[in-house]
Amino acid sequence: MSHPGSHGADGRPLPRLIAWEVTRSCMLACKHCRAAAQTTPYEGELSTEECYSLLDNIASFARPIIILTGGEPMLRPDIYDVAAYAHGLDLPVVMAPCGVLIDDDTAAKIVKSGIRRISISLDGATAESHDAFRAVPGAFEASVRGIEAARRAGLDFQINTTVTRHNLAELEAIRDLAVSLGARVFNPFLLVPTGRGAALADQEITPEEYENTLRWLAGRQQHSDIMIRVTCAPHYQRILREEGYKPGPHGGAGCMGGKSFAFISHRGKVQICGFLDVECGDVCSTGFDFKTIWETSEVFRNVRDTNSYHGRCGYCEYRKVCGGCRARAYALSGDYLNEEPFCVYQPRRTPAKDNGAAKLDDVDKRILSVIQTGLPVAEEPFHALSRQLGLAPDDVISRTARLCTDGPIRRLGPVFDSHSLGYSSTLVAARVPEDRLREVAELVSRLDGVTHNYRRRHRYNLWFTLTAPTSEAIDTILESLRRQTGIDDFYSLPALAVYKIKVDFQLVPKQQSQPVADKSSKPASKLSDDEKKLVRLLQDGLPVIAQPFDEPARVLGCTQQRVVEQIAQWLDAGVIRRFGAVVNHRQLGFVANGMCVFNVSPDCIDAIGERLAGYAEVSHCYHRSSAPGWNYNLFAMIHGQSKEEVLALAARISGELELTDYEVLFSSDEYKKVSMRYFVETT
Repeated sequence: MSHPGSHGADGRPLPRLIAWEVTRSCMLACKHCRAAAQTTPYEGELSTEECYSLLDNIASFARPIIILTGGEPMLRPDIYDVAAYAHGLDLPVVMAPCGVLIDDDTAAKIVKSGIRRISISLDGATAESHDAFRAVPGAFEASVRGIEAARRAGLDFQINTTVTRHNLAELEAIRDLAVSLGARVFNPFLLVPTGRGAALADQEITPEEYENTLRWLAGRQQHSDIMIRVTCAPHYQRILREEGYKPGPHGGAGCMGGKSFAFISHRGKVQICGFLDVECGDVCSTGFDFKTIWETSEVFRNVRDTNSYHGRCGYCEYRKVCGGCRARAYALSGDYLNEEPFCVYQPRRTPAKDNGAAKLDDVDKRILSVIQTGLPVAEEPFHALSRQLGLAPDDVISRTARLCTDGPIRRLGPVFDSHSLGYSSTLVAARVPEDRLREVAELVSRLDGVTHNYRRRHRYNLWFTLTAPTSEAIDTILESLRRQTGIDDFYSLPALAVYKIKVDFQLVPKQQSQPVADKSSKPASKLSDDEKKLVRLLQDGLPVIAQPFDEPARVLGCTQQRVVEQIAQWLDAGVIRRFGAVVNHRQLGFVANGMCVFNVSPDCIDAIGERLAGYAEVSHCYHRSSAPGWNYNLFAMIHGQSKEEVLALAARISGELELTDYEVLFSSDEYKKVSMRYFVETT
């Protein structure tokens, strides 16, 4: 089966597969069942019309494969109507029945409804072993009869097998059985101990057996008379690469949960997968708006940020192609961001030191020092950068790619000026009762216009940036937050003057940073539809390849030269503030940063602000409005290698500028840190 593109026109990731538990009812009682299904009907399952509404919403923004699963999906009397409706929306539809209910009549109905493939589980190569696992005598023969009926109807099918100690020795025989039955795909699942499967913890194969099984499957995949697709085993992608094999189905994706895959329960609860029982949203309470849940859920956002993973998964060089099993981590530790407990691999990278700094050699530091200031705007920017540094182009590309993968570089590309694009932005300070802080912070983080959201230890304890199409929209959002939370103290502190926005961490000796004065607001640019599309194509970052503008040019139907010219024009006009690397300052050794705020007389604030901006340790410097009980009007972000260093820098700077009324606020919790995404409302 082919898959649609993984990202939309606005750069957001799109779902490629959605497993939809249309019912939890089932006539079997399989030992490993994720759903712990029962034979009797369940209350609260979606009606036919509600199913249609959900499918309409999904089809409005993506074309994922819809997997109708259960329980036993064929127990829904309207299953063929639901499948046909999805098919009519141009959504590819497949189904995962147990096989018992498939005969010539139902197989014909399946084909007529538009379902293009079914999957049937065989967890043993014989009736004895399969029936013991399924806990129903005759289940094996019933499944085989269903497979034969599907084959007579011309219906594609695949064989799924949950791998446990029970059937590990039979795995090759099951694969051979799948071939003899005429299956298109053999799909082993590695047991995740959730649902009824939690009682099978003693049936889980050991991590070493897990590794050996995956290596055996990788070898068979290369010379097999049947496609092999492995599920719930994300480190299979590491093994394929270690062995020098092709990545395999799905373009080499490891854990797809939350990134290109989602699960919807029989009652409309959304999860990143069926095995991670952490709710991300409820379509029934949001007007069947799956799209909003997919795009805004904190859990989805967390799992997409592989740099936020804990333990070995947080610093493993394969974390972006593997990702570890989030459900298995949660089942065994209670933390879905924890390391994959059934992976024996020890990353070649070592964990970051206590100060969080990455290991960088002198060449890495030279590249980072230059690329922060500005990636050359050229059709082959890395070749231009290599000439500037006196390095080989391939070396610059490979090192930059590694710096992106390992984390020192968060994103490569433009940093747009919100106002120049017609947007308004502000810094918001809020006073929130400590016992409600996380609740309110999560509500704030769900807002698309919030890019940074921190807790700071102060009477104003929640600080976030907010960008919206207009200043009136910002006021509306803040008023909505006041109503939703019952908290009045949300205050907008917009920038009245900008003295510096220059994130330039010095890794090699260089001259002192110069201020970037910007006291007057730039006029908003009136962008054409194609220009807005280019903003969307660029804002999530550039690939580290020789010609990174090839894809934007192809999408826009123009030349790469035209794209480069437009970027250069925007840089010159201030629409793009900076074109280069957005870095992870902690991995560069600057693990502490404090928001230093000063109370400065209005008649000299411009002069003081420009002097303050001249300090290399200051990355951002603004004149902002005040709030009740908050008399500080000059803001500066000061970076250092420790909290003590930042405090010492603030004391030195305040002394040199003769400023006595100041405070330094450090963030104690980071709730959200992403780049702003513009013009997404037009897609």
